[in-house]
Amino acid sequence: MPFNKLPSLRPCIFLMLSAAVLLSACADLPAWMMLQRQSAITDYRHFQNASIARAQVASPLPATEGEPMRLPDFRGEPFDAAMERNGTVAIVVVKHGKILLERYYNGYRRDSMVTSFSVAKSVVSALVGIAIRDGQIGSVDDPITRYLPELANKDQRFTRITIRNLLEMRSGILFVEGYGSPWADASKFYLTADLATKLNGLTIERAPDERYHYSSGDTQLLGAIIQRATGTPLPRYLQEQIWQPMGAAYDASWSIDSLESSQPKAFCCINARVLDFARFGQLYLNDGRINGRQIVPADWVRQSTQVREHPGDTPGSRWNVEAPNTRAAAYYAWQWRRAPVVDSGSELGVKPGHDFYAEGHHGQFIYVAPAEDMVIVRIGLRYGNAWWPGVIRQIARLNP
Repeated sequence: MPFNKLPSLRPCIFLMLSAAVLLSACADLPAWMMLQRQSAITDYRHFQNASIARAQVASPLPATEGEPMRLPDFRGEPFDAAMERNGTVAIVVVKHGKILLERYYNGYRRDSMVTSFSVAKSVVSALVGIAIRDGQIGSVDDPITRYLPELANKDQRFTRITIRNLLEMRSGILFVEGYGSPWADASKFYLTADLATKLNGLTIERAPDERYHYSSGDTQLLGAIIQRATGTPLPRYLQEQIWQPMGAAYDASWSIDSLESSQPKAFCCINARVLDFARFGQLYLNDGRINGRQIVPADWVRQSTQVREHPGDTPGSRWNVEAPNTRAAAYYAWQWRRAPVVDSGSELGVKPGHDFYAEGHHGQFIYVAPAEDMVIVRIGLRYGNAWWPGVIRQIARLNP
């Protein structure tokens, strides 16, 4: 009997082929990721990690005594229930340098280690500013091939890309950021045991500064430039230049590709405790100064969170706006996001507000609200169905 006369077999064959495709798609994934099905804030347990030592004396973060705090209303649902339901593991609010709110959920505690995902990009930005201050990097307008000449040997078009282009995610380098596929470049960079080879395999898609394109590859290149310019491994540079000077209370780590290569995943994967992420936010709230010491140059703090106009054929492209004309719109600066505020007279219906934040996968946030003198950190197992920049902004506005 011909195949088309056997309808009962056709669905079975289709399912078998589909299963084969799915298995081939996951062939490069380690068993632990196949079991958990996606990245998680405990992934550092499966990676090799470079240690980052805490400060000898922790910068104080005392609790506020007796000050009332107003919390957002989740359509009648209690605040803690809404946090737990949305996969939050920690939320910390620091106002005037004191802890106004500190709560943990889903089995996490104050001393629980969590990974930051792309919050690390904002830390890399701070390290670029420090290296420029110390004369180890010339300026943001240096071509990246000044520090990574091997890229020019491969393709002379890399000489047109500047550090500024990497900071602004406007490099023109081809990079697929998707997190849901093992074929995406972000997944390959996340799981590879040889990041240097992946970096050397990057290719040019378009001329630099034509448009904004979020790319973890751009941040990985920034990390490589810092290491090459300073002669110091990135985790140790963070330890010496920020982690210890800002008074981190806990040891941290930065996930690396392998013991053989020892290349840090610069685009993600700083692993630390929530209160130390809050200290980093406090550092930026205070224009790079903490404990009477200027750690990140004040001018760099302002520049790296500033919104700029660029070449582009649409308003969103000109202003580096993510998700324009949606509630998720945000301005992308130098590895930081700037929160918008409504402005009916502008092309996009918004303009840059004063708040800025670092954001990572699964809804990790270090949110800085200068007008309220406040830092808010939210860490989650997943993003959930809350719009976190809006929730966090509401917390700040309710407690001026």
